[in-house]
Amino acid sequence: MRIFDLPSLKWHIKCYVLLIAISAVSSCGPSVEDEVALKVSSISEMSEVGTVEYTVAKIIKASDDAWYKYGDRKVLFTSVSYLKTGIDMKDFSADDIVVDKISRKVEVTLPKARLLSFNMPPEKIRLVYSKVSGLRFNFTPEELQDIKKQGEMAVLADVPNLGILQDAEQNAREFFESSFASLGYETTVIFK
Repeated sequence: MRIFDLPSLKWHIKCYVLLIAISAVSSCGPSVEDEVALKVSSISEMSEVGTVEYTVAKIIKASDDAWYKYGDRKVLFTSVSYLKTGIDMKDFSADDIVVDKISRKVEVTLPKARLLSFNMPPEKIRLVYSKVSGLRFNFTPEELQDIKKQGEMAVLADVPNLGILQDAEQNAREFFESSFASLGYETTVIFK
């Protein structure tokens, strides 16, 4: 049986307590740097960010009243389209996120927002008015289809003016700022 003197026993207890404290600190969970790396990894695996969906109602009208023809032809449709915009992350990589651990700042470079999907369901296109007078013939199914197609093209051409792309970029900016703010980092988002 070994007998420790009191100073030696106190030293052994201090060492034991120190070892327990070190192991407790090292097993407390991931460090902030590990959490940032995990966040960067999970973001680079996303397919879309900052998506915005709009429902757009559009009136589609056509008038064929040429001066050299007797009578006129007019048609009016209402339509509903569903647009989804956002940041397509297929060209994004972890290299597009620069983390400065010393100043606790993150710079994220994202592609510009774009239209991700467009849908004008046929059941949401309704004929509300049609007038054919004089010696004119009714619109053919092909002409009506062309008029509907022109309505689709008009909605697509108006996407930059709707503000939906700016909303998607703002949503993406807020997503990244809040994601890294929870880890104590200030974030700057740049759209290329």
